[in-house]
Amino acid sequence: MRLIAVLFAAAALTACQSSAPTGPPEGWVGEGDRWWVAGADTAAAFRDLDSFETMGVGAPPSEFAGWVRDKLLVLYRTNPEVVDSVYTAGFVPDLAPPAGAADYAAESESVANQLKRDFYQRYNHTNKMPGPGLAIPDSLTGVRGEVVMQVYVNRDTQPVAVQLLEGTGTYLDTMAMRDAATASYTEAWVRPKAGQSAGVKIPSWIRVTQRFGDG
Repeated sequence: MRLIAVLFAAAALTACQSSAPTGPPEGWVGEGDRWWVAGADTAAAFRDLDSFETMGVGAPPSEFAGWVRDKLLVLYRTNPEVVDSVYTAGFVPDLAPPAGAADYAAESESVANQLKRDFYQRYNHTNKMPGPGLAIPDSLTGVRGEVVMQVYVNRDTQPVAVQLLEGTGTYLDTMAMRDAATASYTEAWVRPKAGQSAGVKIPSWIRVTQRFGDG
């Protein structure tokens, strides 16, 4: 009787694991490490945002402006053209290294930190809303690592595309991608100038990281 019970439990576990979703959610399609909403413009959704060169934004007008921009890479990844427009028009004209500054790297770090505070009066990128958390299968509770994804969110705060940038090589990657594809996101917007005027809604990219174990 005990053997039958054990075999039944094993069969139930296998059935449960085999029924777990292994691909994109309903209404989405996928190819390798990229998932997108059926019919979406994938050329717009999937972009290489690793560097300023791959983003295709122009060079800053001065060396110091370039040093400062280097510190804003993470911000640029959320919408290169919009962020560059805000930076170039709203901040670059007033940028100059402090008199006698010998270390551009240190000075640009300080200036960039000040800019970030002011930037968010003009620009706001999307954020992923907290969810219920992932139910990790017992067989994967020992996996350590993180899943890093690039998510494209449209003007209506709907996720349109998810790209896996780093993964664990396990089913946890699929779980994290499905979570990102079905999550809720905040609105992204840009104002024509700092102040209380309403922001214009824009699409935005966001890098989402799911950490597992001690990774």
